[in-house]
This record gives sequence, C-alpha cells and structure tokens, in this order.
Amino acid sequence: MDNKLRRKPFSFFKRIAIIMIFFTLAISLWAVVINQDILSKLEHLKIPLSNYYGVYHINGKINNSSINFILDSGASETMISQSELSRITSYSKNDNITYLDGMYYNLADGSNVFCKRIRISEIEIGGYKINNVVIAVMPNKSDNLLGRNVLDKFKSWHIDKDKKELTLIK
Repeated sequence: MDNKLRRKPFSFFKRIAIIMIFFTLAISLWAVVINQDILSKLEHLKIPLSNYYGVYHINGKINNSSINFILDSGASETMISQSELSRITSYSKNDNITYLDGMYYNLADGSNVFCKRIRISEIEIGGYKINNVVIAVMPNKSDNLLGRNVLDKFKSWHIDKDKKELTLIK
C-alpha cells in the first residue's frame, strides 16, 4: 500500500507534463496556421530573375535609368560603381539623390574599401517602387549589388530557383 501512494504523485506529474506538451503543440500549430493565413493575405510581388553562372541578376531603375543588379543577400547594403552613378546622374534631374557621409565597407574578399554613400528616394526593382534606399558607391569598376537593405524593407522574401523568381511579401 505504501508503494501505491508513492506512485500517485509521480503519475499526477506525468499526466500534467503530457497535458502541457499537448497544449504547447496545439498552441504552436495554431500559431503556424494563423501565420500562414496572414501571409496568404499579404501582397506577394513576384520578380523574374536571370541566372548567369549561378548568380541571380535582377533588373532595376534609378532615375529612370535601367540598371542590372546581382541579387546579393550577403551584402548588407546595395552597391553600385562610381561610373554607374555618373551614368545615372547625367541623364536626369537628381532631386531623387541625397549624398550621405561615406564609410568603410568590408568586402567578400576580406578587403576594406571607403565608399561614398547616397540615399535614393525611390528605386524601382522589377517594376515595383521601393523608397529611401541607401546605396554605397564603389570607387572602382564593380558589379552592382542589390543588398539586404532592400530585401529587409519587406516582411519576407524568398527565391524560387526552379521558376527563377524572387518573391517579396509586403
């Protein structure tokens, strides 16, 4: 009889633990369902990508000048070359551009480069307008990179490599 009394508290706590696990799983499942429902109601922007040698390219416009970017989710900021900035500013009014203080950037090859910085009041990517984008201007000829500072303006984003498509969720 003494053994039966000792087992009951353990059994009680075991049942409480099982109930708590099921409760936690139910709440988690409910949160996933609610999140999917919310995401399905948000606007999804689908932008075609080109793939050259395993690198995704995306078309954009600054000051109505076409520009081809490499989609680089590892770059913290969007980057263009000095020659690209000169081309963009030579064709139209530049009231879309604000010059900022420059700063040093750590590049993928480990080098540090001092870059001018600009703020574009409106940049167009895949036909969609994005406001207030900071862009680093590389002093030498380099690829134009569309960085995380543009992607982070959206709630979520993902790449469908089979469809070669970037989906941005507003």
